Amino acid sequence: MARKVQYEGVYARDASILISFNWEGRRHRERIAMPPTAATLRAASRARHDIVKAIAVGSFSVDDFARYFPHSKFLKSNVNPVGSTVACIAETWLTIAGQRLAETTVKEYRNTINKHLLPRFGHREIASIRFEELLLHLASKNLRNARTFNNVLTPIRAVWAYAVKTGKAPVDILAQMPTRKHQKAKPDPLDLHEIDLVLRHLATLNDDQWLNYFTFALFTGLRPSELIALKWEDVDFDRKQVLVERARVRGIDKDAKTHRSRNVDLQSRALSALTRQMKHTFLAGGFVFQNPRTNERLFDTGPPVQDGWRPTLRAVGLRGRDAKQTRHTFATMCLHAGMNPAYVARQMGHSDARMFFEVYAKWIDGQANELEISKLDALVGTSDMAPL
Repeated sequence: MARKVQYEGVYARDASILISFNWEGRRHRERIAMPPTAATLRAASRARHDIVKAIAVGSFSVDDFARYFPHSKFLKSNVNPVGSTVACIAETWLTIAGQRLAETTVKEYRNTINKHLLPRFGHREIASIRFEELLLHLASKNLRNARTFNNVLTPIRAVWAYAVKTGKAPVDILAQMPTRKHQKAKPDPLDLHEIDLVLRHLATLNDDQWLNYFTFALFTGLRPSELIALKWEDVDFDRKQVLVERARVRGIDKDAKTHRSRNVDLQSRALSALTRQMKHTFLAGGFVFQNPRTNERLFDTGPPVQDGWRPTLRAVGLRGRDAKQTRHTFATMCLHAGMNPAYVARQMGHSDARMFFEVYAKWIDGQANELEISKLDALVGTSDMAPL
């Protein structure tokens, strides 16, 4: 009965199924080693539909071909085979991943693989590596910090998944290895009094560029990576906005974190900071903020930015915290002012508003909780002796 049902481009044979499609000017008739039952013919038809759709939009690749038809004669005769050692497969995966991932991400993945995987397993056939020995190897790295462990595991896991898809490994030995849970650092914003102390101290310095930088940071909520990539061409004084569409991460200029540009409205103190900064960098027409010592652009969010921030906190008697807290400070100021959380989330460039609500739930709930408690006080009174 199954063979009486005909699907386009799908042909039943005695003990297999042929799938026919055109790709790169050539007609392919590829064999799938499955008996032609009603279920397998339907599955083959769905697979052909996905292949034809990918070809139509230009996203079908040799790796996709190998995933669907790992034993194809076409692959053996027309495609240079990738070696099956861990080093060869890792390099191939990094090359392919580089087409869709940020340059900084690929660089980090490459460094991780070179440090934590290749010295021990690079020369080995990936199919020969057992789960236990890979697990023991990772354990020997003494990666106690959960976040560090997860960062190491991510690209290594991707290499094995790729090897399975391309038929180089029989099973994904890392598929069931869980990531470790870690607690993210909580926001540690400055309050209004602390903001005043910091800005007053910065105003006493001979050069006001750090005053301008941190005032702008505190009253816009931009990420440090976005601040050091901001150009004068991004500033619209008429609309009182800046366009945020780029960032600089680990020495590399890239798109903003969410890969979406956004317009950020400028509060009056942020606008004043830009106006003061004009005398330093506007005529050069490049980056808004620069290193006051060298008069060059800020290449990193570490030193000298941290050198302008941490000594100031110490000078005014505040506990040490990262300069990224300027962003958290902006968010909590806006919430204390009663601003719409959704608007604040958009201004800060959160791709998922839920994340904003999770991070700043304490401050979002704060005023609402006080209001609800006041309702109960109004009902029962505030005195211990008040009768119910």
